[in-house]
Parts: sequence; structure tokens; C-alpha cells
Amino acid sequence: MTIWEIIHSKTEASPSASLQSQAGAINWFSKGIKKVNQQDYEGALLDFNRAIQIDSDYGEAYFQRGLIYAQGQPLDSDGIVLGCMSIGDSRIVCPFEVKNRIKENKQKAIKDFTQAIKFNPLYAAAYYQRGLVEESQQKKLQDFQQSINLYFQKSLVYLNQHDYKQTAELLETIDKVYAEIRSVETLSIRDNRQTEKNPINSSTISPERKKLDVLMGEACQALRKGDLKAAGQKYREAARILRERKDSRYQEVQQIITEIEQMANR
Repeated sequence: MTIWEIIHSKTEASPSASLQSQAGAINWFSKGIKKVNQQDYEGALLDFNRAIQIDSDYGEAYFQRGLIYAQGQPLDSDGIVLGCMSIGDSRIVCPFEVKNRIKENKQKAIKDFTQAIKFNPLYAAAYYQRGLVEESQQKKLQDFQQSINLYFQKSLVYLNQHDYKQTAELLETIDKVYAEIRSVETLSIRDNRQTEKNPINSSTISPERKKLDVLMGEACQALRKGDLKAAGQKYREAARILRERKDSRYQEVQQIITEIEQMANR
């Protein structure tokens, strides 16, 4: 999921605003979305600010503004934050003032995502985006897990509605969130166990992990096409690996299998 992927149910202001205010807030919000698509982020930020000024309960406007703050500082042609410089292949050094701006923007993003969640506790994308910018490992993992729970429940709703495309997209998003969780956990292990003799710098993935990722991807592709038989077969193979690994995701995949089998037998 890219940072600019827009995941929301409806573009609407809160019930507390008057009809005229709602129309004004929605108008500014819509202008902001257009400017985001045009990569005019400063202009979009002003428009989302106006929408929130009109309707302080406009959760979606907080979310979109949070995405802009989460983007942080603009990048140069080499993909490095403006004002910073690359030293060697893996080290980037930024002046103190740039670091402060980046930190300040992250805090603003977290605050806005939190507001979005306040007005919509089922806002999976807001939990996911907040997890991406959280500094605390514990808070990251909590937000990622909550987003997975919400995405998964929604995917089951779409599956039972025979909306296989939406189901597959949500399950693919869940795969990406799990990848983020593994990344956080790997960094934690690296920090705790790294030694000069045996540094844990390798990003190698076990053949079993690769096979599992391939199976999950193929299952989503089959599901997107409405091929329940093929999707069920791939998920059963993935479930076997998860069970052998004693992975907590086994129950989740098993539930998908159960739903697919029930639908195939109707």
C-alpha cells in the first residue's frame, strides 16, 4: 500500500455539522483530494485544514492530512530528504533542523490518524498508517495488529457478498501489514543480538517463508478471478505450513478456507 492509497467508505462530513457546513467541508475535502492527485501537497494541506475548520469531526479529512504529514520532507532526485546527504551506500546524515521537522511531522501525522480513529474506531487504514510512523515498537505492532483484525473482518463480509475482487485486495493488504510486522520484529532481533562475530544483517528469507508468501499471493490471485477451488487449494497448502510453524495466522487462514468451502457447497 502506498502512502497515498485512499481507503475510506464515504466522503462525508460528520452528522454534527449543519447541512450547509457539511457541503462546505466536503467541497474543501474534494479540492484537497484533487490536489493530492496532482501532487500539490501544500495546497491539499490547506484545503484539508479548511475542511476541518468547518467540521472538526471530519475523520476522513484528518486521515488525509495525516498522510501528508506522514510523507515528511520532500525528496530530491536521489530519493533523499532535501537538506540531507548520503554517506556511503547505507548511511544518510541530516542536519539537526531537518531531523526536527521530520519528527514534528511524524507527531502531527500520529495526532491526525488518532483523530480519524476517534471518529471511526473501525478505520483500519488509519491504524495501519499510524503504525507506519509510530516510533515505539510496541505501539507499531499494536496498530498493525488492529488494522489486520479490521481488514480481515471486512474481507469476510466481502467474501460472503461474492465480491472477490475486494476480498482479494483486503487480503493482499493484510499480507503487506504482516510483512511490516516481520520487518519490525527482525529489526528488534538485530538490535538485541547483533555481534561483530555473527551480525544479523542478512535480509535472507527462508525457502519455507518464500513458499508461504507465494502460496498466499497465488490464493489471492485465484480469489480475485472467482476461482474458489484454486483459492481454497492454495490456502490449504499455506495453512499446512502455518500449522507446522505454529504461526498464529493459521486460524485466520483456516477461517478463510471454511468460508470458501461453505460457499462452494451452496
